[in-house]
Amino acid sequence: MTINFKFPISNLRRMHDISKLHIFTDFDGTITDTDSLVFLTKELGGGVDYLNSIGAQLRAGTMSLRDGITHEMFSIRAPFSAAVELLRTRIKVDPAFFTFAHWCKSNNFPLTVLSAGFYEIIELFIAPAEFPDLEILANHIRPDSAGWHCEFRDDSDYGHDKARVIQQKQAQGCHTIFIGDGISDRSAAEVADEVFATHYLAQYCREREIKHHEFATFADILNHLQISTRKHEIITS
Repeated sequence: MTINFKFPISNLRRMHDISKLHIFTDFDGTITDTDSLVFLTKELGGGVDYLNSIGAQLRAGTMSLRDGITHEMFSIRAPFSAAVELLRTRIKVDPAFFTFAHWCKSNNFPLTVLSAGFYEIIELFIAPAEFPDLEILANHIRPDSAGWHCEFRDDSDYGHDKARVIQQKQAQGCHTIFIGDGISDRSAAEVADEVFATHYLAQYCREREIKHHEFATFADILNHLQISTRKHEIITS
C-alpha cells in the first residue's frame, strides 16, 4: 500500500503546548486485521448474506450503526467462550500498535481506544494489566443463548458517538488525533484536528475532501508522529 500523506507534517508545530496532544484510535479493523463484530456474525451468527444486507443499508444510510450492530449481535446464540476461542485464534493485532502505545506512554501522550465494538472483546487483545494507562471507551456485550444483547455507551445513532468524546477534549484545549478505518469512524474524522485513515475511512475522507494521512500499519503513524513531535520541540525550544 502506498502511504499517502494528504497534508503537511506541520500540524503539531502549530500547537502552543504539545502536552495538550490527545490520541484516539478505533479498535476493530484498525488495531486488528479484522473487524471482530463482522467476524463473529459471519462465523457464529447470521452469516455472510446477513452481513452483506446490513452493510448495504449502513452504507446507504437507511439503517443506523446502532441498529446494525444490534441486529448482528442478536443473531449470535453461541456462548462467549466459543467466541473467545475463535477470536484468539483468527484475529491478529498489528504488532506495531504495542510499540506505538508504549511510545505514547513514554511521552505522556494520552491514548484512548474509541470503539463501536465491545470492551469484553478488546480486553482479550489489549491486557489492562500491561497497559493500565490506556483508556478504553467501548460498548458492552451481554451474551445470551437467545441472542447477544448490546449495552451502548450513549443514545446516539452510533451507539457510541466518537465525535462527542473528541469534541469534549477539544473544548479542554487538546489537539486531537484520530486513527480509524470504518463506518463508525466517520463522525470522528469530521471533527478531529488530525486524521489517520485506512480502508473505508480513507475513501470516505477522499470523497469528502477531509484532510488526512493514509497508513498501512501503526509503524507508519509512529514514524510520522515522531518526526512531527521532534520538529515541534525544536521550533518551540
